[in-house]
Amino acid sequence: MPDLPVVTTEEGQHVAFDEYTWKRRELDKRLPIEQPWPSDADIDTAYAKLGPRSAPPFLTAPSRILPDVYLVNTEPNLSYVIDAGEAGLVLVDPGMTNTVESERANIARLGLGNRRVRWVLNTHAHFDHAMADEEFRKTGAEVMIGAGDADAIEKGTAVTALYLIMPNQPYPYTKVGDRLADGEILHLGNKTIYVIATPGHTPGSSCFLLQVGGRNVLFGGDTALYDNRLGNQSTSFTDNREYLASLRKLAGFHLDPRLPFQWDVLLPGHGAIVMDHAYMDVEKDFRTTQIDLLEGYPIEALPFATPLYRKMMAGRP
Repeated sequence: MPDLPVVTTEEGQHVAFDEYTWKRRELDKRLPIEQPWPSDADIDTAYAKLGPRSAPPFLTAPSRILPDVYLVNTEPNLSYVIDAGEAGLVLVDPGMTNTVESERANIARLGLGNRRVRWVLNTHAHFDHAMADEEFRKTGAEVMIGAGDADAIEKGTAVTALYLIMPNQPYPYTKVGDRLADGEILHLGNKTIYVIATPGHTPGSSCFLLQVGGRNVLFGGDTALYDNRLGNQSTSFTDNREYLASLRKLAGFHLDPRLPFQWDVLLPGHGAIVMDHAYMDVEKDFRTTQIDLLEGYPIEALPFATPLYRKMMAGRP
């Protein structure tokens, strides 16, 4: 099974890009800053005119990310599988119900079809991350989610955000097996996963730390994403002050205060995957959110059209 297609950015990071992020980031480098940002419908036209002549291969599933860590879904969110040995598999953010069959097929293509999904680990309760939970619970998986989001997927509350696109469709409720708490240490098969409560995007948003081959891997959900991309903070159940506090917490995180710590790999809920120096992205997210709140700006989930991001990117190679 192929590894992720990785390119070296102008900042020296090794990143596996999705098409959406790549095109907009390259446009930010080349579109004259005095020109207005194109609409989504015009992005491809602008990219064809101004973008580079070639593009890297984009994210595809299934792909191997790290030993025992795989990408099994790319739309509408990124879903990951962790091989926890003979005990089974950990599925992080299984996505929507219409992705279940392709995820199972991708798990089989990885040669892991003889191991069942034993644990579903959710970063938060939004439908595009957790709607498929019940499909895997029915086949024996334990559903795990931050305590503040547990009621959302057990009762189908507004925190699932399903009403935004399907207001008349009932949420496929599921039973939560473990309401995760901050600092909880999960021993799942032969893997140890650390729970970091990061409320703000949703009340029970969580990030997870997995250590692989000496590298600190951050499952960032919609809290920490690549290169100034942020969580969508426009819904009624978001809390911008909590979100900032959670990003500050991630930026200063350590397992042992006596020992140095830095984030190496970032596996977000959407967008590009970062294979090294992920602390840069956590710090960017924190500082961008801090500036937005200090200046009274709305928190923009997508940075590409914002004046500050355009200024920072303009003219980069």
